[in-house]
Amino acid sequence: MRGSRRGTWAKTTWLSLAWAWCVCLAALLPIRAHAATASTAPADCRAGTLVTVVAHLDDDLLFVNPGISDKLDAGWCITTVHLVGGANGAKFDYVLLRETGTKLAYARMAGVADRWQESTVTFAGKPVHRLVLSQQPRVKLLELRLPGGGVRGGKVPLGLLWDRGQTLTSYPMNADGTAPTTYDRASLIATLRAILSDATEIYTLNPDTVAFIEHPDHIYAARITRVAAQGLPRNLPIGYHVTYPTGGLPKNLDTAETLRKRDVVGSYFAVDGNDAGHVFGEYMWDGNWVARRYWRAGHTNDAGPDFQLRPFQLVNEYSSRCLASGGTGSAPRLDACSGDASQNWFWKQLPATPGEKNDALLVNASTHACIAERDSGLVETACDLTSASQRWTPWDFGFVYTPLNHCLGEKNGALTAGRCSLLTAEYRWSPSPETVWTDTRQEGALYGDVRGAGRDSTVYVQRRKDGPGFNVWVAEMSRMDQADPWYLNAVPFDPQATAPTCQADTLCFDSARFLLADFDGDGRADLMVVTPRNGGTAFWLLRSAGTHFEAPRLWLQTSDAWTPDTAQQYVAGDFNGDGRADVVIAQKRKDAGLDLWMLASAGLVGHAPALWLEASTLDAGARFLPARVAGSPRAGLIAMENLNGALALSQLASTGSAFAASYRTNVYPQLRAASVKVAAGDIDGDGIDDLAVLEPRGDSASTRVFTIKGGKVFRPAHEAATLRDTSYADSLPALIRRDEHDNHATLMLFKRANALLKEFYYTGGAPSLSGYDIDASFRLGPVQIWGELPGLFSESLWLKTLAYWQR
Repeated sequence: MRGSRRGTWAKTTWLSLAWAWCVCLAALLPIRAHAATASTAPADCRAGTLVTVVAHLDDDLLFVNPGISDKLDAGWCITTVHLVGGANGAKFDYVLLRETGTKLAYARMAGVADRWQESTVTFAGKPVHRLVLSQQPRVKLLELRLPGGGVRGGKVPLGLLWDRGQTLTSYPMNADGTAPTTYDRASLIATLRAILSDATEIYTLNPDTVAFIEHPDHIYAARITRVAAQGLPRNLPIGYHVTYPTGGLPKNLDTAETLRKRDVVGSYFAVDGNDAGHVFGEYMWDGNWVARRYWRAGHTNDAGPDFQLRPFQLVNEYSSRCLASGGTGSAPRLDACSGDASQNWFWKQLPATPGEKNDALLVNASTHACIAERDSGLVETACDLTSASQRWTPWDFGFVYTPLNHCLGEKNGALTAGRCSLLTAEYRWSPSPETVWTDTRQEGALYGDVRGAGRDSTVYVQRRKDGPGFNVWVAEMSRMDQADPWYLNAVPFDPQATAPTCQADTLCFDSARFLLADFDGDGRADLMVVTPRNGGTAFWLLRSAGTHFEAPRLWLQTSDAWTPDTAQQYVAGDFNGDGRADVVIAQKRKDAGLDLWMLASAGLVGHAPALWLEASTLDAGARFLPARVAGSPRAGLIAMENLNGALALSQLASTGSAFAASYRTNVYPQLRAASVKVAAGDIDGDGIDDLAVLEPRGDSASTRVFTIKGGKVFRPAHEAATLRDTSYADSLPALIRRDEHDNHATLMLFKRANALLKEFYYTGGAPSLSGYDIDASFRLGPVQIWGELPGLFSESLWLKTLAYWQR
C-alpha cells in the first residue's frame, strides 16, 4: 500500500486540481553570492541538503512532513524557509510566538534540547532571520517574515507582489522591532534563489491549483519557489505537496510516521494557540492532516507550470454520488460514480485580484460547458469569463460555493444550491470517490458478549484529547441504555519532551488495531490491542471482568519476523475448536500474496506463530472475515478480493491445524469491490455463515443491502433492501445475534449521526446505533434506532487492514 500510494499524486484524483497558469519568467536577477554571514552552517551535509520552502510556520509540519524528518534521519542537512511571518494582520509578537513554536517542534523532530543560535544573515542583499539548532546544526530555519494573506478571501500580499508588481515590506528582522525590509518580485526571486543554491533537493507546496482549494499563500509560495528554482544552474528534484485537501483523503502514513508527526505538530500547537489537544484527533482541521502526506515529484528543469487541465470528480460524500453533466442547456445532476467522461470536471482560474472570491469557472471536461447559477437554478451553458453567473468559489473544507454564494449540496436525492447555514453532510464534497469516509480499511465498532449475559454488546474505541491515548466504551442495543466507559487509557502529552510519547509499552490509538473475542475461554469477550513493540508485535489482553476491561497484560510478543507494518490484517476466532479465541496474522509475503499464521490461545498467553496456509495466490490486499464455512465445525475465514473490479470470495475451512482453501469460488460482477462493505454472520441458523453487503445506491442518497447465502459455494447476491436516507459513507455494518436464544440475525449499523457541520470541523457527528432484524428468508425488518453514543464518529475510526482494494 505504501509503495503504491505514499509520496505521489499519481493514484489520487487530487492531481486534477491542477490548472493552467502562465508565469512570466522575465526580469529574473542572477544569483548573487552569499554574504559571509550566510555561509553554510558547521554541519556535515555530505549526504545532501533538503531545502523546504513553505508559506506559514506550520505548513512544513502539517503537509510536508515526514518528508523532512525522513531526510534528517538519513543524515541530510535540512533547511526550512518560511516566507510568511505570523498571520494576516497579526502583530510582530505573534510572529515571534509562531517561531517559538516552530523551534520547539524542530528540536523535538531532531530529539535534542530546544536551544538555537539566532542571527540575521544576508541573501542577495536582503536580511533573513536564521536559526541553527545548537545540538544538531544540520537543522536550520530561515524566516523571511513577509506579511500573510487571508485564507478565505481578502488581500494577499504575496499574490499582489507576484501578479500585480506591488512591493511588500516584511516584519522586523530584529527582536526590538527594527530592520524590516522591502521586496519586489525580482528581489524576492533573487533572495530565494540564493537560499536554494545549496540544495540537493527541494520541497514546496502545490502551485497548480486554485484559491481557495488551497490557501492563496500556499499557492503563491509554491509558484515563487518553482520560478526561483528554475533559474538554478543545475537540475534538482522538487516535490510539490497538497495541503488542505489531504484532510479528506485516506491515511497514507505508517504508524511510526504518524505517531512521530503528531508529537512534532503537538509541540508546535502547544505554543501557537496553547492547545495541542486538537491534533490528536481527526475532527478539528490540524488533526486531519497529520496521518497524511500527498505530493508530486518533479524536477526544477521541468518546462514551466503544468498547463494540463486534469479532471476530477465532484462527489457528494453523504450520498457517494458524482456530479454529472446533463448537457448544454440542461441542469447538472447527481449519478452513481462510474468514471464516465460526463462526471469529469475542472476548475478554470479567472483573471482576478489575488484573494478575490468567485474567481473560478466549473467546467465539464467532456462538454467544455460551464455551470451557471440563475434564479431558476443551475444550468450548463457556454463558458463566459465575464459572466458573474458562472463565477464559483472553490473551498476545500468540504463545501463548494456557487456564483450566488449558496452552498452546493444534495436534498431529497437531487442536486441543490442552498443557504450556507445549518449545513449537514449532504453539503460535504470530495474530488474523488476515494475519501476518508469511503476508506474500506476502516473499522469503527466491535461486537461480543463482554458481560457474559448471553447477548452481544457494542464496543468502540474513542481517541482522547489529552494525548494519543484512547477510551473504550460499551453500549447495549437499547434505547434505555447509553454507553459506559470500560477502560480509560490516558497517555499524557508533554510538548517539551524529546523522547517519543508512545514508547514500547504504551498503547496509543494511531498504532493500535483491535480484536474482540473470548480469548481466555471464560464466557466473556475480551479486548485484544495489537501494537508495535521491540521491533516486533505485541498482543495486549484486556480481560473482561463483566463490568470493565482489566489492565492490559502482555499476551504474546513476536520477533521482528512479524510486524504491524507487514500484517495486512489480524483476525480473531476459535479456529482450533478448543473454546478459546485465537488470532490469525495475515502477513504479506515478499513475493506475492499472504501467509496465514496462527497464534493459538492458551488462555492468558498465546502460543508462538504457526503457519497454517501459504496463500500466495491471494492478493496482498485481500480482506478476511472470521466465519463458519462449509466443511468444518470450527471457525474459518472468508477472504474477499477485488478481481477486475468485482467482489471475489474464497473460503478457508479450518482442519484444526491448518486452513484448507477453496479459492475464488464466487465472483460477483454486480458488486464493485472497491465500494462495498461486507459483514458475515449466520442469518438463517443453519450453522454456516452468510454475508450482508452494503453498497451506495446510485439514484438516491440511500444504501443498498445485498444478502448472500453461505454454503460449499455461495449463492447469488440478492438485493434484500434499500435503506432510505442512510449514508453508505457514514455506516459500518456487522451481522450479530443480539441474544443467544434469537432465531434471526441483526444487521447492525454503527453510523455517523448527520449533525450540523462547522466550516472547519467538517467531520462532526456522534456515533449512533441502529439495526435491522433479518429473517430466515433473508428479508430485512423495520429499522430499530437505539440512538446516539458518547463521543464523535470520526474519532472512533481505526485501520483494520493495511492495503486497499485497488480500483
